Amino acid sequence: MWEDLGKTLVNAAYAGVGAVVLAAEQAGKLGKVLIERGEEAVDRAGQYSEELHQKVQDDIQRRRDEALDEKISSLNAQQREDLRRRLCELDEIERQAAEIAAQEEASQGAEITEIHGGPQDSEEQE
Repeated sequence: MWEDLGKTLVNAAYAGVGAVVLAAEQAGKLGKVLIERGEEAVDRAGQYSEELHQKVQDDIQRRRDEALDEKISSLNAQQREDLRRRLCELDEIERQAAEIAAQEEASQGAEITEIHGGPQDSEEQE
């Protein structure tokens, strides 16, 4: 009888250890699954956020275009002519700015071949 009781207690202890090991294994598996699902959810949320941001930007641009079209449509002939003239002036300013930028870029690329007024010039004059 004591032997059966001892064997039962040993089996109960083994069962307890087995339950702990099994729970730890399952917790590890569950942790991996939860991590994978969490990463997937974060990726989907990021994609959704990017899509939403693009839709908002597209909507903003569409509304701006509509407002501009509406404003231009409401102009009378004199106002449209003034607008054309102003746009031509702006085109000319842009062209001049591009010319100046090209000239500055060309002048910065010019190589310096001789320096005047340095110490070598003062020695030669003496």
